[in-house]
Amino acid sequence: MGKKDLSQKSKLSTQIKNAVCEVILSSTSHGFPNILRSTNLAIKLMWAFFTVLFFGLCAYMITTAIITYFNYDVVTVIRVKNDFKPYFPTVTICNLNYFTSDEAIAFIKPFEKSKVFYAPFESTFDVMAKGISKKNAKFLNNSKIFSDSKEKFIVFCEYLMEDCNMSAFKFYFHPNYGNCYQFNTGYDENDSKIPLKTTIVTERAQGLRLVLNTSVPDSLKFITPFTGAIVFIHNHTTDPMMVTGITLAPKTETNIGLSRMFYSSQPKPYSQCETSTNDPNSFSSELYKLVLENTQFYTQTLCIYQCFQREVIKNCNCSVTTFPDFYKEKSCSGIDQSICLQQVFDMAKNTDFFSDTCYQECPLECDGMTFQKTVSTTQYSNFQFEEYLKMSRFTRYFNRTEVNGNDFTAFSVYYENLGYINIEESPSMEWVDLLSNLGGIAGLFLGVSFLSFVEIIECAMQIILIFINQNKINQAK
Repeated sequence: MGKKDLSQKSKLSTQIKNAVCEVILSSTSHGFPNILRSTNLAIKLMWAFFTVLFFGLCAYMITTAIITYFNYDVVTVIRVKNDFKPYFPTVTICNLNYFTSDEAIAFIKPFEKSKVFYAPFESTFDVMAKGISKKNAKFLNNSKIFSDSKEKFIVFCEYLMEDCNMSAFKFYFHPNYGNCYQFNTGYDENDSKIPLKTTIVTERAQGLRLVLNTSVPDSLKFITPFTGAIVFIHNHTTDPMMVTGITLAPKTETNIGLSRMFYSSQPKPYSQCETSTNDPNSFSSELYKLVLENTQFYTQTLCIYQCFQREVIKNCNCSVTTFPDFYKEKSCSGIDQSICLQQVFDMAKNTDFFSDTCYQECPLECDGMTFQKTVSTTQYSNFQFEEYLKMSRFTRYFNRTEVNGNDFTAFSVYYENLGYINIEESPSMEWVDLLSNLGGIAGLFLGVSFLSFVEIIECAMQIILIFINQNKINQAK
């Protein structure tokens, strides 16, 4: 009985061996069939050596290809595209001085003597006054009272060599500069929707030209040592706080030539950005939803600001005066709140607060655009010209003896070219590319294709069938 069992096992082993050899000999690969097929020992060893060598190279290159794929590298394509009728940018203008009105004179008067207790080259008195002003009962009822009115600030406006419709300027409150006015937001002064302006020419004279009155009452000039205006040039979907402003000095004319650059990044896992950041339902973050509730379009920077404001409000029961605040909390003022605010700043600076808290709740957007600016200046106005303006019946604004030409600044905004630069990312290797690379490497070194792997399945099935047949024979006996 023992000899019979050994004979059956030997027969089974032979059947399995024959089945495996048959699959290998008929395989589409070249190495292993030739090792089995060769009768000469030297040739058999040669085939074995090169099969092992190329198998190792194949494994190395396949591993490298897979690692490269999971690095999620991108290819950046930069193209110059033409646009013959682009939208004109949104232009936000502000007086550099927050306090400029008659109401501001009355408000600042009680604090004037305390100026001596503040360092003259620091802005601490200015920040303190802004913080207190935002708690003022009149300010809470009307946020425009301490800064320039549109009628006082904008002396002259011309677009495409035609007078601007002044009702098309939309009010914008800036935490640092107070009353600002926006041209070409798509909304008028009553928040009614109006068409965005376009342009078809690149000449300076055909752009937007403004003359501004940056005057500050003498009794308020001690607050800050500078005068002038600031202009923010941005897309109509972008908040002015998200771009760097260009300062405009009195008695100068500033020319600002623009060119556009659009960029688009690949979303995760190729970068840290997320798609659909303008969809309120895409993320559950409180900060993310807060930004979208208060702006037309989401930006991570605004979200980070609100994250920091939330931390300040939580610890100090007030908000940072010079940061955008969608929580509508009262500004920090007074010694206790100032100390608390400094402690929160120190905490954020010395810990991973932003990376551990804010960036987790504030997704990064994948798409955006910027304006590249070329700025030049020249002297503006002179005594004889100002006298002429006062006498002119066409310019009512200047027909007043109290107007001082030293406070005027002019600027022009125009496109240097109508085309734009488009920067777009694409994956350097996609799933199809990875499969092609794997197939090419395996075919080059081993002569196999993906169908060759079916031969392994065939071999396994042959062995299973041998065992099944053997079991049937044993049961029949």
